[in-house]
Amino acid sequence: MNDRSASPAPVGGANALDIFIRIVLLGGLLAWCALILAPFTSILLWAVILAVALHPLCAWLAQRLGGRLGLSATLLVLVGVGLVAVPGYFIGESLVSTVQAVRGHIAAEDLHVPQLPPEWHGGTGLKRLIADRWPANDGAFADMLRDHMTEMKDAAVYLLRALGGFSIDALKFIASIVVAGFLLAHARKGGEAVERFLGRAMGAHGTVMVSLAAGTVRNVAKGILGVALIQTAMLALGLFIAGVPAAGLLTVVGLMLAIVQIGVGPVAIGVIIYAWAAMGTLPATLLTVWMVITQLSDNVLKPILLGRGASVPTAVVFLGAIGGFLLSGIIGLFTGAVVLSIGYQLMQGWIGVAEGPSSEEAA
Repeated sequence: MNDRSASPAPVGGANALDIFIRIVLLGGLLAWCALILAPFTSILLWAVILAVALHPLCAWLAQRLGGRLGLSATLLVLVGVGLVAVPGYFIGESLVSTVQAVRGHIAAEDLHVPQLPPEWHGGTGLKRLIADRWPANDGAFADMLRDHMTEMKDAAVYLLRALGGFSIDALKFIASIVVAGFLLAHARKGGEAVERFLGRAMGAHGTVMVSLAAGTVRNVAKGILGVALIQTAMLALGLFIAGVPAAGLLTVVGLMLAIVQIGVGPVAIGVIIYAWAAMGTLPATLLTVWMVITQLSDNVLKPILLGRGASVPTAVVFLGAIGGFLLSGIIGLFTGAVVLSIGYQLMQGWIGVAEGPSSEEAA
């Protein structure tokens, strides 16, 4: 006779089904959170990078202010906002005028080769050399442009959209600085939370990976992004003081080239050629000297700012900057280079851990 009071045996697939449902619900919640935060991803990411890179400076300043970390973070935020807002205004104003000029040329159906001023034909040196080789009429050059008008308009529209987002990117930079100030003011709690998270995710090596990631951020931020920003600031100073046309556009191009490790050299060479062709001897000489100093400053700044941190291959920085720019605009130049560098260093560290370092290396 069967014992009806006995409890039924658990079905083998019931527990698996419960686990599957929980995973799906948790995954859906995480995906929903990711979608909500997606518009702010670049801002939050750049804020974290700034907070990690500026933490040593913030801690040093807090010691000078009697241990007031909040006041130190506030001062850094104010200085950072000023360094972004003031140059951003002048660069943005120049970009607007450049965009309007380009839009006017695109809208015109007739293309003509602009003619040089009469004094160039009677001049000497570089002016006379350019004038002798400058086309006197539209010729084949204008015909080629007319034949490829559709492609030119598509490329110009893409460029105008990218430049049109400069003001939005400047506001993102400012928002990132404010968020970074909040993170700096609560740096200790944030660091402990990250260590706990990576400790759960990576086990005993979580703390090592936190240190490696923080070191990579500071190394790339100072040695690559810091040098690029200083060089671009020097370039912009010379361009705006000398009154070079499209100074804002040239500054943005110089910044992109500096971050991808090409340097501001191509822009500087073009500016020097323009200076000797369109300016007087003294202004052209002064601008040339300044452009040369700007280009050579890379050899002085990198050894000072890069220090002895872990090196990142140029190809990694290049791909990160270009990919970040295509994904997130100008702010992606910075975040892309840093994130891909962190990924590269963490992969190298993980490979080293997986290989099992010797006791001497572990020490």
